[in-house]
Amino acid sequence: MYKFALIGCDIGYTSSPVVHEAVSGELGIDISFEVCDIGASGLEAAVTKLFDTVDGIFVTKPYKNDIKRYLDKVNTRSGVNVVRCADKSGFNTDGIGFLYALDRAFDDWRSKVRGVLVLGSGGAARSVAEALADTGKSVYVLNRDMVTAAKMCRAFGIEQYYNQPAELIVNCTSAGSDGEDILKALCVSPEFEYAYDLIYYADTPFMQRTAAAGAKVSDGKAMLVYQAIEGEKLLTGVKADTLDVFERAFAKLDGKF
Repeated sequence: MYKFALIGCDIGYTSSPVVHEAVSGELGIDISFEVCDIGASGLEAAVTKLFDTVDGIFVTKPYKNDIKRYLDKVNTRSGVNVVRCADKSGFNTDGIGFLYALDRAFDDWRSKVRGVLVLGSGGAARSVAEALADTGKSVYVLNRDMVTAAKMCRAFGIEQYYNQPAELIVNCTSAGSDGEDILKALCVSPEFEYAYDLIYYADTPFMQRTAAAGAKVSDGKAMLVYQAIEGEKLLTGVKADTLDVFERAFAKLDGKF
């Protein structure tokens, strides 16, 4: 049996246990899955303990960048969302999971989207921005903290947003889970052709306003499942077709998250 854990802060909403149960069943492996909701002051102690007690750590907000200081090797420029405990190595499956999810939600986006506006500059935003930049799209970043946004732009060769043309907007912040309107907070018009919200557990103002303005919209449920599949494959070495596993696991999860 493989032992996995999820670490984050204020993650009582998480659907990761049920998602990983479905994914592992389709991959043909047995797992246990522990959720560790910890404050920043307890991060080091929690990670140190988990290195000795579990096979892999899945990382969510707000620790995808902070986790790097405890690792011996980081295999990504983006935020780390998967840690292999045996050699304390960090990986990112958010980027590939996001692209899989975007292809599923909007089958024509690759041909129609030239510019993308990414909201946020945390670990998830960095993963999304890097993945989009690697597809050749023009990527723009908007965040309340302009300093961190500027650092992110330098890291990935992208630009800060100053109203450049963009057909796709992606919310990579946690704003909206509590009813906050991130578009209003950042003074952004909701008028885009496509809108993707990484939040999967709430009907956010971001989703409501972009849909009302005519955008094709999607929440983050599919991305959560795709990144979990890629993460479990990475940690276990199991060979499987991600798209096939996704369809079977996602069908099992219908109505559960």
